[in-house]
Amino acid sequence: MSERFVASIQVSTQQNSSLFADIVAAAFGVIVEDTARLFDFSTPAYSTEDLLRQVRVSTRQLATVHLNSLQQQFPSLPKIHLQSLANAQALLQSIQSLPLLSFAMQSVKPQEWKTAQQLLEIAQHQWQRNEVTEAIKNARQAQKLLTSGLKEVHTRLAQAQHCFVVDSAMKSLQEMGYQIQSARSSVGSWTALWATKGAQAIAVVVSPKSQLMIDMMGWEGTRCQTELHAFRQRMSQKGIQFREGRRYYHGRREGGLLIQEAAKVVRENRVPFPQALLQVAYRGHLFEQQRRQTAALLLQQHLKEG
Repeated sequence: MSERFVASIQVSTQQNSSLFADIVAAAFGVIVEDTARLFDFSTPAYSTEDLLRQVRVSTRQLATVHLNSLQQQFPSLPKIHLQSLANAQALLQSIQSLPLLSFAMQSVKPQEWKTAQQLLEIAQHQWQRNEVTEAIKNARQAQKLLTSGLKEVHTRLAQAQHCFVVDSAMKSLQEMGYQIQSARSSVGSWTALWATKGAQAIAVVVSPKSQLMIDMMGWEGTRCQTELHAFRQRMSQKGIQFREGRRYYHGRREGGLLIQEAAKVVRENRVPFPQALLQVAYRGHLFEQQRRQTAALLLQQHLKEG
């Protein structure tokens, strides 16, 4: 059987709020006792990707609001000039509305965080004095600083979440009696686990976004489902919540596509099995990226022709 999931860190219980604190500490080297001020624990789960998605959506919505407001304040200025300030103000407000991100920005890029806010205040006054060129320059510089800081924050949070998911998977498999071999990619944060117990094995690959790709061998038909259920239960106890992604059952004792392709890499290149799993998973990731880029280009071309 082979399955694919998206894992997110569950923080809805008192027990798992301490896990959230561990992720923050791992990302920024700061121990935070009052985690409630950084995250809304009424939200069902924490995920780094969800957090950044909130920023993107909020920034787009707020940019429209700010642009409308600026057009009313400065009706004589072209919309294209006001857009820079509106975009920067929207990004700042979006970050400020999420306590974890504003805390992280102050921790990782304190000077840049302060400078960006000062530049936006200066730009606002420059608009009022009709100093358009300088105002645009300062607004763009503020947005550049905020974007750079946000990228660093995202990288740190994603790495901390990735490590937590990998550590939870390793502990769960060991508790189930498996011997673990692991490998981590030199480019990007990919980790592969090869767990064996007698003639049975489970392959787990964790992407930089903490997506889990799981393949199993050694079971007939769908008998592996009981073992997978046990694995997911142990992961849940450690704070991992699964959001279903693509799922398919191959029903082959020798494993699905991930394991079979990795076995081929082992035979051809004589590398350890976890390293072969990384190569196969990363190759599939690149193929998917290329497919999406091609689809986007074809759509653009179709719209232009239409």
